[in-house]
Amino acid sequence: MARERGRLRRILLNPLVVVSLVVAVIASGWMLYTAGPDDIAQARPGSNLLPRLEATAEGPLASSGSAASAAPAGGWNISRSGDARASVELVGGQVRDDSRALKLEVTEHASGDVTLTSPRVDVEPDETYLFKAFTTSNADFTLLARLHHADGSVTLEQLPNQLERPGTSPFTVSDAFDSGDTVTAVQYVFRLASTGTLTVEGAYLEAAEDVRLPPAAATGPNLVPNPELTGPPTGAPDAWSVYTSGASTVESGRGQDENGNFLWTRVADYQDGEAKWEYQPVPVTPDQYLEFAATYRSERKVDVVAEFELADGGRAFRHLATVPPAGDWTRINKAVQVPENARTAVVTLVSHGNGTTGVRNYELIDVTKEGPLRWEQPMVSITFDDGWQSVYDHGLPLLEEHGFRSTQYVNPSSLETPEFMTAEEVRKMHEAGHEIAAHSFEHVDLTAIGASRLEEQMRRADDMLEDAGLGTDDLAPPYGRSDPQVDWYASKYFDIVRGTKHGINTRQNLEPHDLKVFYVTNETTPDELAAALDETSRTNGWLILVYHQIADAESTDARTEEILADRNTITDDALAAQLRLIDESGIEVQPVAPAFEQLQGP
Repeated sequence: MARERGRLRRILLNPLVVVSLVVAVIASGWMLYTAGPDDIAQARPGSNLLPRLEATAEGPLASSGSAASAAPAGGWNISRSGDARASVELVGGQVRDDSRALKLEVTEHASGDVTLTSPRVDVEPDETYLFKAFTTSNADFTLLARLHHADGSVTLEQLPNQLERPGTSPFTVSDAFDSGDTVTAVQYVFRLASTGTLTVEGAYLEAAEDVRLPPAAATGPNLVPNPELTGPPTGAPDAWSVYTSGASTVESGRGQDENGNFLWTRVADYQDGEAKWEYQPVPVTPDQYLEFAATYRSERKVDVVAEFELADGGRAFRHLATVPPAGDWTRINKAVQVPENARTAVVTLVSHGNGTTGVRNYELIDVTKEGPLRWEQPMVSITFDDGWQSVYDHGLPLLEEHGFRSTQYVNPSSLETPEFMTAEEVRKMHEAGHEIAAHSFEHVDLTAIGASRLEEQMRRADDMLEDAGLGTDDLAPPYGRSDPQVDWYASKYFDIVRGTKHGINTRQNLEPHDLKVFYVTNETTPDELAAALDETSRTNGWLILVYHQIADAESTDARTEEILADRNTITDDALAAQLRLIDESGIEVQPVAPAFEQLQGP
């Protein structure tokens, strides 16, 4: 008993350790760490500008079948385009025992989209606002903001996709904006373009200062020729033409409405190929960074594609996104870096199937950063999340064989608990040159908790690592979940934040609070990693690899089989092969913070 008391005293005196009687189960979802209703993300008392969903009898509130739109549902509206049937009803929520949720169900879908739209809310000028809601869905959906402007115009903007298919647990979506002197009101739109269900609960919109706004829209000369689509009364606008390939029937033309000219294409009997409106190619230089924007309306999904003519006469293509069907004119934004040897560029929306698509308001703006176009050398960072014991046991020896130093994102609350590293092991890794960085204090979805607890998660993680002599300016939010409010609190304690966007960081696309990553899973092939390393070398980019657990390939115990069922777990054999590829690439390997500092230069 005395020996056990002495052990407990040593743990309590260790500034890295928080003793918990309950082992943290990382994969069990955001509700694991919610201590009560006050910890859940919600508006401050009396500040929610959205009306409360009334706890009326459950059942269908509105449906949309043959009509273009349906009656309001608790102040929210359901509408559709194309051939689809859907309904919305008020059901019990999951966030709180007494909460209610709107459940949108799309029962039939052949074309077009179905949208669930919040009530219109008037906003004050020059004020910053935060929107947040808990959602569940078994289908992909898109979140959009409809902004009403002082001049009477309305814009519908597609927000960065914040989820794919989150499953059955509540999952937050959010947005923040500054009304400036033009925005007078706002609505939020949830868009589905397939059969499936979506629930929305706990939605709030409030004036808030503790948000970090996304970068302002790019400004500068529009490189697209004749974006107003003017020209002869019939035929193509000046500097524009239709391109088609493959076997299909394509019609095209120019239309006009109260917002000006637009172009349309109608594809029928599609078998293969593509159809698009394109403008005359614009001159570009390698490593130039371009921001593309357009407004579209479509009965089917369309691809955003950049096409480059190369100096040798060849062509290179970059698929930037696939955007869903849209019944209302919708604004989208994408960025692209010009590849080596490119001479001209065209970025367009491309149809690969039956349906009608309209496009307008094309913009291509040069947002290349001042100074060198690229870094002087490529870089790789190898990172591990959560502080798993298996990383220390099976991953560290393999890293040591190559002399590689990694970044370990740890939760102080998990140390000294089963299956996670001890404080002493963390210190040994630090002393060996590995970076110990923050993964929040607990492994909690930071977007799902209230501001006071969010502040606590950041502060306690920062304080504990600092007190242990492991101070860091580097954070990776658990589950990769962040939003404008999380980012605001993160910026108080950390300079760099690892994000979840897939890709390679370059000098032109670098966002210090949203570093791009390459997630390694048990489905990652050697060819995929080799291709990423080749691209990193060609562009002098920065590749950040993300790992989780490392299992012993020769073990046959039940626990090993259990963790191998998680796609984020790989075997030590797989890791060994991947580390050899990295070594053979000749690219320098550095932990995240030193790599960031080195790439920035003096």
